[in-house]
Amino acid sequence: MFTLKALLRLALLSLCLLSSFTLQAAKAGPCAVLEVADEAAESSLASAANGGDACAQFNLGFWHYGQQDYSRAEHWYAKAAKQGNARAAFEIAILYRDDLLTDDAEQRQHWLQQAAEQGLDLAQIELALDFIEAQDQLSAMHWFEQAAAQGNAQAQYLLGEQYWSDQRGVEDAAEGDVRAMRYSGSDAKALYWTCLAAEQDYPAAQYAMSEAYSNGRGLPVSRAQRQLWLQKAAANGHEEAILSADPSAEPWYSRTEQWLQRQVDRSVISCPHDSQVLAQ
Repeated sequence: MFTLKALLRLALLSLCLLSSFTLQAAKAGPCAVLEVADEAAESSLASAANGGDACAQFNLGFWHYGQQDYSRAEHWYAKAAKQGNARAAFEIAILYRDDLLTDDAEQRQHWLQQAAEQGLDLAQIELALDFIEAQDQLSAMHWFEQAAAQGNAQAQYLLGEQYWSDQRGVEDAAEGDVRAMRYSGSDAKALYWTCLAAEQDYPAAQYAMSEAYSNGRGLPVSRAQRQLWLQKAAANGHEEAILSADPSAEPWYSRTEQWLQRQVDRSVISCPHDSQVLAQ
């Protein structure tokens, strides 16, 4: 399993890819992402945006982002965000995060908080990472949980990692502190969320399941289950899993294609599903 600092670095590296350039492969809230192929299309989009169409405003912001005109992108994203488009609010926060606009932590926080509170899972993960960096683990877990409950595999994995009891040290939650008790260390909860992410083919979660079965973290040691999850993670390109599953002298990137051809039968893989553990 990863240490907290290593986990943060891994998560931040993944989130660096969550910029406006990924929008064509991602949801933009209630708006479809439109292709602006020529000046006529741009003019039509601008006309709709000036007329108050929130989706046109969002898409015009996206178009300006692609043109590297970040101040104009922020202008139109802000108009869409003020009409309730959570993805637009998130994109403004990312512009500040990536130093594409003049550094303004207050503005970044404002837009990020808005997007998270409006239910955007990407914003909830980003906000959780902010709380991890600030060493506020309980607040981080709250926001990871919001995204995890929406089915976001990355959030499920990151939430599971926070629950592992052997990484939490001695906990002494004050009596009546509901939040502290809710998010106290629990291998059962860690396994539940990790399992959900693993079943969505999230490679890091699959590798974590193999480690859990190897070390007996919250479940009986099982070499067979360890190997099944290890192979599944390797088949999905997890570098450490590939190295562990096939310790040959070949470079890991050469072995990736071999593992992609060796899918494991999911029907024999065991994974904890009891949601009752969340009530504990």
